[in-house]
Amino acid sequence: MPDRHQQEKEQFRRLFGQRGLDRFEERFQILESFLKLESHVTLAQIADQVRQDGLGVDEEFLRQCMAQLCRFGFARQVVFDRDETIRYEHRHLGVHHDHMVCTQCGAIVEFHDEALENLQDKLAAEYGFFMLQHKMEIYGLCGQCMAERDDLIPLSRARIGERVEIVNVAAGRNMQMRFASMGLRTGIFVEIISSAMGGQIVIASDCNRLILCAGMAAKIWVRPEKRPGGAFNDGAGEECLPFLNNESLPLTRMAPGKQGSIARVNGGHFSRRRLGKMGFLQGVLVRVMNNSPSSDSIEVMVRGHRFFLSEKDASKIFVENIVP
Repeated sequence: MPDRHQQEKEQFRRLFGQRGLDRFEERFQILESFLKLESHVTLAQIADQVRQDGLGVDEEFLRQCMAQLCRFGFARQVVFDRDETIRYEHRHLGVHHDHMVCTQCGAIVEFHDEALENLQDKLAAEYGFFMLQHKMEIYGLCGQCMAERDDLIPLSRARIGERVEIVNVAAGRNMQMRFASMGLRTGIFVEIISSAMGGQIVIASDCNRLILCAGMAAKIWVRPEKRPGGAFNDGAGEECLPFLNNESLPLTRMAPGKQGSIARVNGGHFSRRRLGKMGFLQGVLVRVMNNSPSSDSIEVMVRGHRFFLSEKDASKIFVENIVP
């Protein structure tokens, strides 16, 4: 890579060094700073590197320089669907790559596959299309985000484009019947079409589009679709929404007087940490004191202390080895 960078610098000097380009040395230093950045970077990140290299230029001049580098093929602007932020990457002549973009953390992975390139050429020829250029962007979750993800998540936390299996519903009988009337039952797979922060979520079930509010989506627990080679259940024959198994269930479904040990606490890092400070940790015994359908909270006892949990918090706490 250093040799290729040196070639870029030499070409820049050959193209512009003898042509009387204004502020040539400053523009050349900006190219040098940009070549030090190997990732997909914003204008602000380039500006930081330029400053670290001891060059002081205003943002408008930097923007103009980057536009020039793009125009003459030293750089390329890229905009991903995730956030529509303009980024810049190196454009080395004769080198092509595509991208994988993590919709969770924003990581961008460059890849090149010769078989894929050949397939695209073949498809273009079959359709009588002369291909001038192309790009491929694959959106999903990177390995690290998948490793940190809980096995079960509420539907409200699923990502756009993801296909998930319904495994549980933390709701009362009336709400379960409402979901069943919409065709949402355990074992079926739904696709996330769109979602808005704190707003509605649109899903596809078979050929039907359904709109759920955030509160409803939070009650449906799902797991990501298994990849080829895993079991696939189309949900045929299910008429209700039973739990995944008899080993654990959320506090919201435990009757007063029952107790068990905490199997896991779902939710984000800060949510789990907050509940953990209250004593809701794996292996700790918890007893439900009051769980009235008409109440907005659930009274439980943990380590001799009584707590009133919201339905949202209680739905994150799964209990096993339940006894009267």
